[in-house]
Amino acid sequence: MAYTVSDDVARINPGFVHDWLSTQSYWARDRTREVTEKAIARSLNLGLYDPVGQPAGFCRWVTDGATFAWLCDVFVDQPHRGHGLGKFLVETAVGHPEIRGLRLLLGTKDAHGLYRRFGFTALSASDRLMEVWTGPPAD
Repeated sequence: MAYTVSDDVARINPGFVHDWLSTQSYWARDRTREVTEKAIARSLNLGLYDPVGQPAGFCRWVTDGATFAWLCDVFVDQPHRGHGLGKFLVETAVGHPEIRGLRLLLGTKDAHGLYRRFGFTALSASDRLMEVWTGPPAD
């Protein structure tokens, strides 16, 4: 049996995803469980599973399904690293039929080499992109 990737949201383990993101990522270290669950509920999720079906990694697309998709929260859990599973997860994500033909975006601090393999490059017009942080959502 081999590792698999599935977009079946019923298979996603929100506790596993939240625990990893909130303790091991640099981008979501203090994210609350509630925010993680809301993000999962509103995204196209891809879970990576080991040969016996246990979670081994995750990523998600934030998309309108028509013009763009933002790849985020990409990770492979430490015990499963070193076997090309990050490449497998991203390859599956980029090939997903629901994002075909869309403008694909992502942000990374340290995995540029991985994403270049799948055609990602620096923004051609980075001076057009802006951001503002409004803080956590209101209750």
